[in-house]
Amino acid sequence: MWKVVTAIIANHITYVTEKHQLLPANHFGGRPGQTTADAMHLLTNKVKAAWRVGKVTAVVFLDIEGTFPNANLEWLVHNLRK
Repeated sequence: MWKVVTAIIANHITYVTEKHQLLPANHFGGRPGQTTADAMHLLTNKVKAAWRVGKVTAVVFLDIEGTFPNANLEWLVHNLRK
């Protein structure tokens, strides 16, 4: 029963967030109609635009949850900010 209630709440939250555009356009995770390919196209366009004006670009991909499934999130964020 809890899975049904959770699914209903998740659908409602998704509906409200999309209706009122509460997420930035470059947020792709878990959004209907947004795919990993969309995120990669955006990244590619931003890198190429930087190259066109002579800037150097770098991208770092981190899979923190997959690498450290029991990591303390607050401590991790603290260390990344340092």
